[in-house]
Amino acid sequence: MPGALTNRFFNCFRGVYPGWWVVLACGAIGAYGGGVYFYGFTLFFNPLKEELNLTSAQTSLVFALTRLEGAFEGVFVGYAIDRFGARRVMMVGVPLAATGFLVWALLVDSYITFLLVYVGAVGFGINMGFFHPALAVANNWFIRKRATAMAIVGVSLGVGGAVLVPLLGYSIETLGWRTTATLAGIAGFVIIWPVTLAVHHSPEQRGLSPDGFLVSHSLPGNDGPRRDETVPSVSEVPEINFGVREAFRTRAMYLLLAAMTFRFFAHGAIMVHMAPLLIDHGMGLVAAGGAVGVLSLFSIASRLASGWFGDRYTKRKVISLLVCFNILALGVLFFATTTWMLYLFIILWSIGYGAGTLNWALIGDYFGRRHFATLRGMMGLVFSLGGIGGPLFAGWVYDTTGTYSLAIAVFAIATVLSAILYWIAHPPTKVEGEVSS
Repeated sequence: MPGALTNRFFNCFRGVYPGWWVVLACGAIGAYGGGVYFYGFTLFFNPLKEELNLTSAQTSLVFALTRLEGAFEGVFVGYAIDRFGARRVMMVGVPLAATGFLVWALLVDSYITFLLVYVGAVGFGINMGFFHPALAVANNWFIRKRATAMAIVGVSLGVGGAVLVPLLGYSIETLGWRTTATLAGIAGFVIIWPVTLAVHHSPEQRGLSPDGFLVSHSLPGNDGPRRDETVPSVSEVPEINFGVREAFRTRAMYLLLAAMTFRFFAHGAIMVHMAPLLIDHGMGLVAAGGAVGVLSLFSIASRLASGWFGDRYTKRKVISLLVCFNILALGVLFFATTTWMLYLFIILWSIGYGAGTLNWALIGDYFGRRHFATLRGMMGLVFSLGGIGGPLFAGWVYDTTGTYSLAIAVFAIATVLSAILYWIAHPPTKVEGEVSS
């Protein structure tokens, strides 16, 4: 009986398009990166600041430099992904990030070593091994269900945050940040690195086509006569591929770059300063970790919903509406005086999270699969300026005024501009270049 149930369970998944398993593997890798890096590092902010006797601006500079390093690295990594495949790049990036966490925990004893190790090994490894290649894989395996596939990758970040961030907060509080960073590095080697073997760069590598569409095709039978079978074909999935130079000659590219830069200016700063913001409003470190976990948990639903809506409605308009929730969240945070208002801010902010994942699905729709990773890397040179400037600006405002109020107001204005720019960023017109169908 147990054997029959097991067979029945696995039989249910035999008809599942392999692209979904590849995306889930990327999601498992992304959950680690989301938990210990994207969401989790805000919990390291105050312990590092206190131990190394730093100002908020100095600590923010480290995060800003990882964005700057990621921007320049993104061009190289994007080209490497398109040239050599996502799996090979991941197999280098994941152990590099894990090594960075171990070195960070064991050797960092000054601001200079903190800068070198975190910006160099950790930041470089995270960009190579986690988000960049995972999005490229989702973009390659899906066209019509691209937003849903990318939403799953985005959801993994939320799952990692919801599960790992509260654990990080407890671990930092009880064991210290160095022991916590050591455990994160070990987990990267033992748990995450082997998962990269399940990643395949594109469906064509497996003799498949995007989205798993099948068409009738004549193949020779075992007995000689021809028979009809269904085999993968890309002819069911028409697409347009822009060359890199061609993409950067479109109006849509520059509207999207401006929208992303304004959004990253606010979003990057809030995420880097999330724990200090909440602690400044009266929360303890463990409570702030739990609140970030709640943010991560609610962002899961937002990402899934954004994928569903993005595959059915106009993506740029869906993104613009999601960004409006970030505007509301910043308004609540500006006037927050109670714990329930802080949690309202967190919930509203989490709803806007779907915009990030859907943003990359929009890039895939507008410019195609062939040069996606390279384009994303080159775009990073521009929008990362927002990710660099936002945290630095917030740190400077806090050091100067003793409060984040001015920074929050400026971030709200930037987010309004982002919503408007996304709304007017119509699809580019294909004038020259490749058209594949």
